[in-house]
Amino acid sequence: MRLRDTTVVFLCAFLGVMVLIVPMPVFGGPYEGIREGEVEWTCSMPPLSLAPPDVDLDEVREAVADAHVTARTTGRPYIAPVSGHPLCGGLARTQVVLALLALAGAAWRGRVWWRTTADTRAEKRFKRLHQSAENPQGGNRIFR
Repeated sequence: MRLRDTTVVFLCAFLGVMVLIVPMPVFGGPYEGIREGEVEWTCSMPPLSLAPPDVDLDEVREAVADAHVTARTTGRPYIAPVSGHPLCGGLARTQVVLALLALAGAAWRGRVWWRTTADTRAEKRFKRLHQSAENPQGGNRIFR
């Protein structure tokens, strides 16, 4: 299957922008003594979290313990504390590099498309120029 150049440009640009905007949600599993589902891990947009502050895992463990105690004493369901993930910075830098590669691929493929269709665009302009020169009073210029 051969995709048209414009389709490849659109796909690369779309993927590049999406990777820049949406953080990858890979933080569901256990992490250094914190079981799966005990903490709601978050990360901000990749360009905004290239160098996030360090996450103190001892404070996160304390928050998890406090949430468990509160859930047991009040009888309410467990509400997971929210914390930034310690690996957000590395993942954000990886995402930015992937986005830049995708956008560079889109620019390159767009340039290839622009150069390969230059003759067709020139022929259209030439044809319109000669049509207007052959019939200067005919037709409205708005609807060309």
